[in-house]
Amino acid sequence: MMKRRMNDEGRGKKLSSGSDRWQVTLGLDERARPLRGNRAGKMTMSTPCPDELPVADHQPERLPIPSHIRLADWLPLWLDLKRPILAPKTLANYAYVIDRHLSPLLGHHRLQDLKASEVRAAYVELANQGFSKSLLHQVRVILRQALQEAVFDEIVLRNAAEVARLPSFRRGKTARALNAKEVRAFLEAAHNHRLGLLFEFVIASGLRRGEVCALRWTHLDLDMGQLRVRENITVVNGKATLGTPKTESGIRDLHLAPETVSLLRRQLLAQQAEGLRGASHVFTNIKGQRLYPDSLTKLAGKIAEQARLGDVRFHDLRHTYASLMLSMGVPMEVISEKLGHSRPSTTADIYRHVFVEEHERHTFALGDLLTPKPLRIRSAARRADHQEENERVA
Repeated sequence: MMKRRMNDEGRGKKLSSGSDRWQVTLGLDERARPLRGNRAGKMTMSTPCPDELPVADHQPERLPIPSHIRLADWLPLWLDLKRPILAPKTLANYAYVIDRHLSPLLGHHRLQDLKASEVRAAYVELANQGFSKSLLHQVRVILRQALQEAVFDEIVLRNAAEVARLPSFRRGKTARALNAKEVRAFLEAAHNHRLGLLFEFVIASGLRRGEVCALRWTHLDLDMGQLRVRENITVVNGKATLGTPKTESGIRDLHLAPETVSLLRRQLLAQQAEGLRGASHVFTNIKGQRLYPDSLTKLAGKIAEQARLGDVRFHDLRHTYASLMLSMGVPMEVISEKLGHSRPSTTADIYRHVFVEEHERHTFALGDLLTPKPLRIRSAARRADHQEENERVA
């Protein structure tokens, strides 16, 4: 087998005139094609170095040789490679993070010179400027992927972002899940609004904001109690764009409880009462047009304020669905598929909120822990009966 030549290694060819023609690979152009220099003559120790060789197809706008590539040059090229597989909103977010944060902080570094300590210093700088942990995590994801692509292309030998840790954060504003009492208060306030049934449906199904806005009647089979999630609406630079769900696993079929089917039938009657018979989408504005996702976020906050629940995001209703299901003992894998997550670990790490009632329900004495399960259940039942009797006497 022939040994693969690395950059700056030449190969020679004997010409009919008796002289040599040899070729040295200098680097890659913007399409990852090799840039090569050619020269006729005898190859000796005094042969010019590769930087002095003429390169016929090298243009100023093309990528320089590997040792000269700056991070600011590499990131846009990497993003172009990712463009076909990224959702429009994700692509816009990546471009924003690169232009606003990565290029100003680290763009002047050459890829081969970038150190893990410099990457970590950039993370610390962003944290000191008050940016969230979520933003720093996105910066890290982009940088790790971009540098890994450079490793694959043999431009650098190691990924400096692979070992650079994010700074520690104090616990700040996090996602929230409403307990049963809070859900009742929220829905009582929600039903004072025209879209009250939408919020009840979201808590009962766990759909994303864009998925519920894109939901059409043709996606539903009310007789069979099934829902097909096939479309999603994202907002990019203020413009709503219809597309597919966020991930491949987001394309899913859901079984609906009879109560949820009844809710959707009520929604259909409500549309007909408003003169919107024949509307294509399940939830619409007063004109029968599909909803704008950001308007639901504002309305959710308004409803939560009216219910005196504090700050509640629309996405918190999805967290609420997941946590209520888990508190009922539904397997994590089942809930993960219902939510359209690619991995159950996402559901466990992000969407699992433990309610106070669960702590109370699962509080046991040492004797209970040491008692076989059937006896423990009977013991718990006896304690409940005894407590009920005491309350009745009191």
